[in-house]
Amino acid sequence: MTVERRMIVSRGPGAGGRPRERSDPDEDGPDVTAIVGRQLRQGLLTVGAVVGLLTGIPVIAVWVPGPGAWVALSLALQGIWVGLAVLQLRRAERLER
Repeated sequence: MTVERRMIVSRGPGAGGRPRERSDPDEDGPDVTAIVGRQLRQGLLTVGAVVGLLTGIPVIAVWVPGPGAWVALSLALQGIWVGLAVLQLRRAERLER
């Protein structure tokens, strides 16, 4: 019979490796409306890129003959989706700081 050891895991620091400090709402801090505006602008850019992809891929597929084009474009689209998601995540995290 083996005895299992229990480990206690403490919560690590916040994003960016720095511990987060809570501040009073009365203190001078970043302007919330400016942050929301930048987030909205960033979100609209991402939505525009998604719409461009959703409309552009079928248009490109019509120009390229053969059934292999659909397969190639579908595979390329997955890489573009992942890249766009990573880019959006990094920008959103940068705006939060």
